[in-house]
Amino acid sequence: MSFRTGDVIGDRYELGGQLGAGGMARVHLAHDRLLDREVAIKVLSEQYAADPQFVERFRREASAAAGLNHPNIVAVYDRGEANGSYYIVMEYLSGPDLKQVIRERAPLPPVEAIDYALQFLAALGAAHRRDVIHRDVKPQNAMVGEDGHLKVTDFGIARAGAQSGMTEAGSVIGTAQYLSPEQARGDEVTAASDCYAVGIVLYEMLTGRVPFDAERPVAVAMKQISDPPTPPSDIVPSIPHALEGVVLHSLAKRPSERYRTAEEFSRALLDVRAQLDGATGSTRVIPAAAAAGATEVMPQATAATRVQPGRGVPPPPDEPPVSRRRWPWIVAAAIIALLLVGGAFALMSGGGTDTVTIPDVAGQQAADAERALEDLGLVVVTRNAADDTVEQGRVIRTDPPAGATAEEGSTVTLLVSGGPGLQSVPDVVGLDSTAARAEIVRAGFEVDVTEQASDTVPEDRVISQDPGAGAQAEQGSLVTLTISTGPENVEVPNLSGLTQDEARAELQRAELQLGGVSTAESDAVAPGLVVDQNPGRGTQVARGSAVSIVLAVEPEPDTIGVPSVIGNFAADAEAKLANLGFSVISDTAPSDQPAGVVIGQTPTGGTEVERGSQVVITVSSGPATTETPTDSTPTAPPDPATATGGGQVPAPELP
Repeated sequence: MSFRTGDVIGDRYELGGQLGAGGMARVHLAHDRLLDREVAIKVLSEQYAADPQFVERFRREASAAAGLNHPNIVAVYDRGEANGSYYIVMEYLSGPDLKQVIRERAPLPPVEAIDYALQFLAALGAAHRRDVIHRDVKPQNAMVGEDGHLKVTDFGIARAGAQSGMTEAGSVIGTAQYLSPEQARGDEVTAASDCYAVGIVLYEMLTGRVPFDAERPVAVAMKQISDPPTPPSDIVPSIPHALEGVVLHSLAKRPSERYRTAEEFSRALLDVRAQLDGATGSTRVIPAAAAAGATEVMPQATAATRVQPGRGVPPPPDEPPVSRRRWPWIVAAAIIALLLVGGAFALMSGGGTDTVTIPDVAGQQAADAERALEDLGLVVVTRNAADDTVEQGRVIRTDPPAGATAEEGSTVTLLVSGGPGLQSVPDVVGLDSTAARAEIVRAGFEVDVTEQASDTVPEDRVISQDPGAGAQAEQGSLVTLTISTGPENVEVPNLSGLTQDEARAELQRAELQLGGVSTAESDAVAPGLVVDQNPGRGTQVARGSAVSIVLAVEPEPDTIGVPSVIGNFAADAEAKLANLGFSVISDTAPSDQPAGVVIGQTPTGGTEVERGSQVVITVSSGPATTETPTDSTPTAPPDPATATGGGQVPAPELP
């Protein structure tokens, strides 16, 4: 039965309005009469309440979430059954979900996006430590409070380690835009699968869109498996390079090549966050915050304070008088005061931090580029990266990019080519040949293909690769893929002249199987023996293929006897003759037989004629009509002699 506003569930929870609906349940606002608080109640939809699989999935959600006590996970208070349906009582959050925040405000500032991702990962990390994989991570499943606090919900398809058997092997569960490649293939999911989905969410927060989308979910899933994501900075150029690197690393196709735990992912984000906050080696930007140069004098002032504990202690006899020792501090204090006043004046007059335009140094030697940037008052951090198009030691690009403006003293990352370098070979075993080639090429390698028959690997799938997955090889080097051609071919034997059972046995010996069986007339082969087969003998086919056969039957004679249909009703006679292949023509004639009865036929019954010959049947139209005479002349009585045949006429009897 369905629930309505005002209904009381479990003698405790009074239902309010509906907050939302999903694939298998509806969520209502409700009032907990016992504890006098607002709660959210998720009620299993009526059409699923009688399905044991959905009931178990619903029960599993309650069990999984109830066992997770974490500030970033929506709390589950209660669960139960009422009126033939099932419900879960949860913490009520009035804020929007993260998807709504993205729709209204994306792209989000990098620091805010990182904060949301860190909260997401904190919740998932707590779940993973309990051996619970969420499997449906998406912004719709994260509620955002007014203070920015995020809570993860909807563990409806979560997998716990002890319950992993609940999901049928090869099945695909989740939302296509946030599926990890292994989920899209129906493979086993791990904590790395949830981390991939968080990477998608982070990408969406930074750019306002998901990296993979299409009209049909299956098309999205295929993109998750084989397509590389567009770098976020191609969509929003202001995204920090370090943050982009974290996002792209989280979206690696192979679980072993991305963040495998929520903690590992969080550490990477915290490092980027620290850089954005100025908490790492990039603190060399401090001089720009005090353009008047006061920070250069601070060490002197600090050094002076170290003698303060000595005040009031009589100086050694050989030291000069105190009045003579004070004048350096007075001078230092005056200099500091002047510098501070000058700095304040500069700030108030708009002469604070200057901005510069970052020049295009791509292609320059790293040392020359670094000097050019430092001459502009920028702090340079150099990073090496493998690149097979830019000569080793020359600049690939800068971050921020050329043409962008930056404050003096801010940090610019110089990406310098290390040459082709070594690259990890991706794991493509089991992929189809097209997807495997694409992934190898994307990793910077050349592809060579060999073919090999396999009884275990489906046709067009990768059997093996050389170098193997994870091996380090120079970019541009050759990776050889061995592609399955399917089961090894075998030769179809000659089945002519065999019985059906003999043909089946012969095919089994050749590692083939008997397919369809049909018949055909034959005067060359005895009835019941194979007269034809498909594929023909000597044909090469895959092991286990089916071969169909044709068995001979005795041919029908060229002539056929015409059955007698006299005395049959016309409809029956026509059907009998037509079933034997005759063409039938009928006419009518009067007779003393009832109308509709066959009274004659040509050829007559028993006659041998060619198949398909014509038979004419005559059908009775009933007795002929007798005419009434019109002559009124009396008719003479019959001659007694004639009437009696010429014999003696008997004498009349006397009275």
